[in-house]
Order: sequence, then C-alpha cells, then structure tokens
Amino acid sequence: MKSREEIVDALRGVIDPEIHINIVDLNMVKDVKINKNDVEILIALTISGCPLAKTISSDIEKALAKIGISKVSVQTTAMTQEELEQVRKMLQQRMASGQKQGFQHGAVGIDRLDSKGIENIIAIVSGKGGVGKSFTTSLLAVELRKQGYEVGILDADITGPSQAKIFGLTERPVGTPQGVLPVQTKTGIKIISMQLLLDDAKKPTIWRGPIINNLIRQLYLDVNWGDLHYLLIDLPPGTSDAPLTVFQSLPLTGVVVVTTPQDLAKLIVTKSVNMAKALNVPILGIVENMAYVVCDHCGEKMEIFGAPKGELMAKEIDAPYMGAVPIDPKIAELSDNGMIEDYQSEVFPEITNNIVSNVQKFSEGAPKVLPISWKSKKLPIVK
Repeated sequence: MKSREEIVDALRGVIDPEIHINIVDLNMVKDVKINKNDVEILIALTISGCPLAKTISSDIEKALAKIGISKVSVQTTAMTQEELEQVRKMLQQRMASGQKQGFQHGAVGIDRLDSKGIENIIAIVSGKGGVGKSFTTSLLAVELRKQGYEVGILDADITGPSQAKIFGLTERPVGTPQGVLPVQTKTGIKIISMQLLLDDAKKPTIWRGPIINNLIRQLYLDVNWGDLHYLLIDLPPGTSDAPLTVFQSLPLTGVVVVTTPQDLAKLIVTKSVNMAKALNVPILGIVENMAYVVCDHCGEKMEIFGAPKGELMAKEIDAPYMGAVPIDPKIAELSDNGMIEDYQSEVFPEITNNIVSNVQKFSEGAPKVLPISWKSKKLPIVK
C-alpha cells in the first residue's frame, strides 16, 4: 500500500495543460483516499466544466500507474473564488520574480525572448478599449512601409483580432521547417493574427489567460519574421495577462500609448503608462486619437469629445507627445473593406517620423539596419 505522501509526490508530475504548473503546487489536489490499492483523488479545477478535465484525469492515472497503483478514481470539483484568487496571486508572483520552478521542460515560461533579427519591437497599448489601438498600429505600419522599412504586425488581441480584416487578408499562414510564414499585405507588411488561424473566424476564442499568454509567445517564437526593422504588437486593452506577457517576454524597444480626449480615457490609459514604467519599458510617445473632426463643407475643426488633452497628459506623465489624429469616416470604410493601405493621412507621416526619432534616441543612436531605400528596393505600388 502506498502512502499519501508517495501519491502526492507522484502527482507533482501531473502538469496543468494551460498553466504549465503541477497540480500539487496549484493546490488542485483536495483529497486523497486510499483503500488498499484503490485510490480516490479529488481535484479542484479552476473552472467548472473545464474542457481539459479528461486530460488531467488521464494524466493522474498515468502518474499513479508508474508507482504501481492501477485502480484510480478521479473526481472533480471547482475552486472557490478565494482559491482562484490565491492561484492568481501565485502566478503574478512567479511572473514578477521571473521564476520558472514548476514549469514542464519545453513549456512556455516567462523568460525574455531574443530579438530574432528584428531591430525594433513596439507595442501599441492603452488601458481603454475602443480608442483606436488597431487603427494606430495599422497606420503606423503603413507609414513605416512607405518610408522603406521592413515591417511586421503581431496581432496580440487573441480574442478580438482585427488586423487581418483591416488589411483584407484571408490567406492562412503556411508552415515551413524554418517556421510559420506570416501573411503579407499588398505592400509587403507581414502579419500574423489569430483570425488567420481559425477555421471559422466568427467563433469565439473562449480561453483562459495562461493559454492566451502562451499563444502570444508562440506567435512570436514560431513565426519566421525574417529581418525586420519594426515589429508592431497590437495589444488588447487593459493591464492584465496579455500586456504583462508582452512587456516581460518580448525585447521591446518601447510602447506607443493611444488615448482620446475624454477624462475617463485619460484615467484608464494612465494605468497602462504606469504599468510600462513599473516594468521599465520606455514610452516612445502618446497618440491622441479622435481629437477632432473636420467639417466637409466649411473645413472647421470641431472637438466633439471636448478639448484635446493628449499634450497635457504627455507633460503630466513626462512622455513625448506624438500628435492628434482626427475622426475620419474614411477610416471605418477602408478598414471594413480591408483597404487601410489606401488611406491618405495628413497627420500620420509626422507622427511616424516622431516615433522613429524617439526609437533612435532610446536605442542610443541610429538603427543598426538603415531603411531600405526606394531606389535599392522598389515596393509594390498601392492602387
């Protein structure tokens, strides 16, 4: 007859498929009953009806079979809110300290990844949703490409990807021995997005944080980006798992913060700014979207969301102000039709130049790879 200690020790070899920590350290093992060679295990799952319950049960049976226990009954329950909070705090502490104890070999940890031949990696962030992060990401990529840079976009908004739609992409990425090849837009911008990997783009991705975090790292690691001057990361709103994964895992050059004129947006966006500062990620600049609208008839600028506050906000948080972007119905029209590369912006060329200038400052000099000149490499013409 095996002791409880021997059984629990064997269960340390059972790894949660999402969190990649063993079920003992996660406090998922709630009870162990031993009746001669028959063992009953009670496991508390992080959510009721977890789709991976069968996988965990099977792994438990295999782990106990290794120590000679052939009759195993696995019962499941769900963690209480208090227990979930304890797990969340433990994961945050592990991420903050950079520890990797308890991670299965080959599992995704939080170690910082290398640059993979990418000169600059910029995350586009905002604590607030609906401020135009995806639009800012796409227009920044378009303008950088017009200047002759090699550019890529990693759509890190796993549950709400939009970059494929904005650029009119439907082709699936192709796997090669050298890695997954990102899909290219008509001007040569390389894009990887969850939308391009799903069989049905309308189906929701109902995944918990650890799966999303691991997938973001895989989209970076497993994709053959080639040599890029700029990789832009389109992040979801908030200051939770996905931004934390990007801030701690990817060798970021810095972040571009997107805001709008409302005080509410300013309040929530400041959280993202403080998060970046807490993790020592440089703020390359603040872009104020939806700052005004220009009347088609008289040309008057109307500040329909109130006076722009981006410049004042930039001063308060000691960050560079990149400029104000107007509301333009053409943006929605072209994005809906996958033709964002056709958009002619009067303000984004200057915003892009300001960001490039700040990248050079934070990189302590000029980029290691100079822009590809229009004369040496002719880019596709946007029709």
